[in-house]
Amino acid sequence: MTPRWTAYEHDDRGFTLVELITVMVIIGVLAAIAIPLFLNQRSTAFETQVKSDLHNAAIAEESYALHHDGSYLTSGTAADLTDEGFRGTAGVAISLSAPTSGTGYCLTASADALAGKPGNPQFLTDQGTDGGTPQQARPANC
Repeated sequence: MTPRWTAYEHDDRGFTLVELITVMVIIGVLAAIAIPLFLNQRSTAFETQVKSDLHNAAIAEESYALHHDGSYLTSGTAADLTDEGFRGTAGVAISLSAPTSGTGYCLTASADALAGKPGNPQFLTDQGTDGGTPQQARPANC
């Protein structure tokens, strides 16, 4: 090696400004891609939790009817179903109501975390017409 290359071989000056800016730009682009995807996943997880709590409340409602000669609990909140084993998630509100026609029950669930989402989706179910399937629109008899 020539003496000139030997001098550069032991040079510990660090990175150049161009190299540092390039790395910062790459990290910024990756963050701009990843952060919206992460926030969307959180919203999807909250929606899934609302559906899960709604399904569990429907099971507790059926258990209530089993222990009360077929009559459903048609008013109140999810706290009224705790005797039937229902344990709701913090931040998810579930309310019970009677259907406008026929027998059964209507459950409405929503999450505080979804309050900022357009439309603040509420998921509903009713026994008898859809078998307790969560829906995003209010069933005709609820």
